[in-house]
Amino acid sequence: MIVKWQLVPDDHQSDEPMGSHHGRSALLAGKLDTAAAEFESAIAAHEHPLDRVGLGDVHLARGHWEPAEQNYTMALATGGLAALLAKVGLAQVQIGQDRAAAAIADLEHLVADRPSDPVLRYYLASAWYSVAEQCRARTADDVLVITSHQQLQICEDAATRILALRTGDEELTRGAEQLLAEVTAGRRWIWAPEGIAVSLAVLTVALGLITVVAGGLMSNVLLVVLGVLVGAALLFAIVHRFRRQTWRRRADQLAQQIVKQGV
Repeated sequence: MIVKWQLVPDDHQSDEPMGSHHGRSALLAGKLDTAAAEFESAIAAHEHPLDRVGLGDVHLARGHWEPAEQNYTMALATGGLAALLAKVGLAQVQIGQDRAAAAIADLEHLVADRPSDPVLRYYLASAWYSVAEQCRARTADDVLVITSHQQLQICEDAATRILALRTGDEELTRGAEQLLAEVTAGRRWIWAPEGIAVSLAVLTVALGLITVVAGGLMSNVLLVVLGVLVGAALLFAIVHRFRRQTWRRRADQLAQQIVKQGV
């Protein structure tokens, strides 16, 4: 929430009212009540857009999405540096409202305009990580579960984008790598249940070979063709019925525990 204040240069801060400095110091120290009082006092004395951003941050930290959005919107209208911070703040509101996917477009535009800015890249990467979290299903024990191919693809896109942004944040990088590993593991094919599937496959192949051999010994072309076609059809049915990607098997195992569906 407060990382975006790194976007404010030191020479810009010197032009702000003293109340703004006090409010920001309290905000950065996590003293929300003090910060709110300082920002409100500064706004009453002399409206400054960065004070609106600061007050929006206080509401954001408290999970008060509507007043946070209102303050950010007021700062956005003034343009300049305050508008930049307000855009980041509005994206954070969307993430807090479980609408991280909606925040991506605006943050991508900000990074496209300032590709070398590490702060904006950090916020974009964080938003992508939130997208990956919010798209998945969730169990009562707060375990995230991939339950659809769409979720699998979103998680892969998010992890890939986070790593490409090179934020230098170890936690984000580690999380993206783990997410990508989960996607890779989830795409592996397995037999489920393995014993029954393998036994049926072996039986089907053996039956098909016996039919083909018998047809050959009897010089019965129709029996040979029938053996090939029936064997292929049965093998296809077995593969279709028992072959599963790992993510699907895990989703089936945890289906009864899921309390919140993903996208």
